[in-house]
Amino acid sequence: MLRFLGRLSYRLYIITLVLAVVIVAVLALFRPVTTAIHTAAFAAEVLPSPVKPQPWLASEPERIVTEFTRADGSIGTGDIYVIPDGKRRAGVVIFLGANAAGADDPDVINLGMALARAGFAVMYYWSPTMGERAQVDAGEITNLVAVFDHLRQQDFVDPDRVGLAGFSVGASFALVAAADPRIADGIAFVNAFGGYYDTADLLVQIAASRAIDNGGGTPWEVDRLTRQVFDNMLTPESTSPAARSLLEGTDSIATARDRYAELPESFRDEVDSISPSHHIDLWSANTVMRIMHDQGDPLIPVGESRRMVRALQQQRPDIPVYYTETDIFRHVRPDAQTDLKSMLRGAFQLYRHMYHIVAVAQKPSRG
Repeated sequence: MLRFLGRLSYRLYIITLVLAVVIVAVLALFRPVTTAIHTAAFAAEVLPSPVKPQPWLASEPERIVTEFTRADGSIGTGDIYVIPDGKRRAGVVIFLGANAAGADDPDVINLGMALARAGFAVMYYWSPTMGERAQVDAGEITNLVAVFDHLRQQDFVDPDRVGLAGFSVGASFALVAAADPRIADGIAFVNAFGGYYDTADLLVQIAASRAIDNGGGTPWEVDRLTRQVFDNMLTPESTSPAARSLLEGTDSIATARDRYAELPESFRDEVDSISPSHHIDLWSANTVMRIMHDQGDPLIPVGESRRMVRALQQQRPDIPVYYTETDIFRHVRPDAQTDLKSMLRGAFQLYRHMYHIVAVAQKPSRG
């Protein structure tokens, strides 16, 4: 009897070993299967899910504080999340924008860890002007270019597989940085979540928000953070009657446009410099554009991303663009109050959106 049980255990061991080898071989030979598994695990990790399988699929990432030289010669800092296994990985620079969550925010850490486990070397850039003081600083565009260069020069990064990602104002800054000729041809993808298309139009909409119907017969209720960033942009110009009028609010879009046109040309030029709408012709056809927005976004209206996608389709049909709308986020954070049916639908939408991004990470390095 004992001999029989011993032979049975040995056979079960051999069968298990063979099955494990077969599974590994299938995942290696059929990369879409591997990508699908890692994408599903990523979605479960960043959304409110009772099951978090990512730690079973990949090792624990390491968080590294890194320094780089900013455009003005000063030293900037960022956090890199990467699995320390000596492999060369795809990279992604993330910019969170104005009044952003900090380096120790649980959602920020969780996203960095989740992307690292999906196969990326992830670098967050922290802006002292935008992140800490809710200002919009056009100079951060060139700093993003420096951050992109810094990441792709790391020994553990494959320089041919590096992308940019941004949230809210950071999404639009990532899109503008992608037009910089120093890096444009080397950007594998841009993932823009909850950004704006045209800065001037957004300012006009905020100024005239009392006259804009939110769809329910009442004026658009501008979010407190959006209002703060708007005020910070216009306050330096408040000595002019036009700026004061915009800060106080206008009774119509037409009036807001007229007041905006009266602002100093230097101010309007700077506003245009951070508008994706003014950089479409400069984006590389090698860059895949992935744009995402929540339908009920209270900070930046979903119409901004819709306009961006339409403009891309009409003006740059040579650039691949993928657009996803969801209803499971509050601006760019997962909304834990979402009902189960909506969360499952949104999780599938996130999976489809992220699949081709995770595929970049799962692609073997040529180096």
